[in-house]
Amino acid sequence: MAFIRGNPLALAKDIAEGYISVNPLFFKKFRDSDYHELYHNLIKVQKIVRAEAPPLTDHRGVRQRNMRLQRLNTSLMVLKYHCKKLKIFLV
Repeated sequence: MAFIRGNPLALAKDIAEGYISVNPLFFKKFRDSDYHELYHNLIKVQKIVRAEAPPLTDHRGVRQRNMRLQRLNTSLMVLKYHCKKLKIFLV
């Protein structure tokens, strides 16, 4: 039984919005397939956020977009490091 309940894409979107913080304790109950699924969904959401381009005069929109990208990038780095430690290959 997988740990990720519900839609993994929704989990990645919640991470991007800041509702869920990712740290090594977050991955405690994950299985190998969960790591791969979350990794691919984080990349998918990152592509979606990068495709959104608010007008340059909308400072709040640009800042929110950059914060989402920062959260996604940080989550990906934590996930990659954790998988490297556990010798799980993400492809």
